[in-house]
Amino acid sequence: MFNVSLEKSPHRMGSMFDRIARTYDLLNHALSLGLDVWWRRQAVGALWRLAPQAQRVLDVATGTGDLAFAALRGRPSVTVIGLDVARNMLRIAATKRRAAGVASIRYGLVTANAMKMPFPDKSFDALMIAYGIRNLPDISEAFQEFHRVLRPEGHLLILEFSLPRQPVLKKAYRLYFEKMLPHLGAWVSRDREAYRYLPASVGAFITPEAMSGLGAAHGFETRRIRLLTGGITYYWIGRCTKDVS
Repeated sequence: MFNVSLEKSPHRMGSMFDRIARTYDLLNHALSLGLDVWWRRQAVGALWRLAPQAQRVLDVATGTGDLAFAALRGRPSVTVIGLDVARNMLRIAATKRRAAGVASIRYGLVTANAMKMPFPDKSFDALMIAYGIRNLPDISEAFQEFHRVLRPEGHLLILEFSLPRQPVLKKAYRLYFEKMLPHLGAWVSRDREAYRYLPASVGAFITPEAMSGLGAAHGFETRRIRLLTGGITYYWIGRCTKDVS
């Protein structure tokens, strides 16, 4: 394993993702063999089945917007606010928004810290975060902030990596994730730190069971968990059930 800092301050995360923004989409699709598109669609589809009336959605760590665009697809009445600390990622999201003909009123972009979001209490019907929660400095505080901005009975969707449970697949996955991915990512992005941080953060992966426990501790009832692609990734959906302030 590479010797790399796992410090997760907003400044460091913003700087790191700003540097790799140009090649971020290419590497996401290539390194996942295109499965990341399907993973997002599966997660968003499950959210809409559980929260069909949701209209105002917050996409935390929106990055270049892939999860937001998946959420907007086929739902003309939905609006999404995308929040991220990395300005260069948001610039690419804005470019993709224009290319897709999506109005800024339907997909707004905000540069802000996910731990202290600039929104009033109970502002959103649903909140989504894909592959970003492990990059936040304090996950318990993040859950509290998510709960604060969600309306009563609002839904929280988290899409995240995990370790496969089947021993052979787990061993192969760790070999790929820890040995091959850093070199491929660094070669394409020209940023060694970013693609050393990702495999080093494997220890910060949150299991589905732990995610349910965190949700329960912060006022969320688990509604749905689904492992995807042998447990390489999963989505967890919870619903606000009580005031925890």
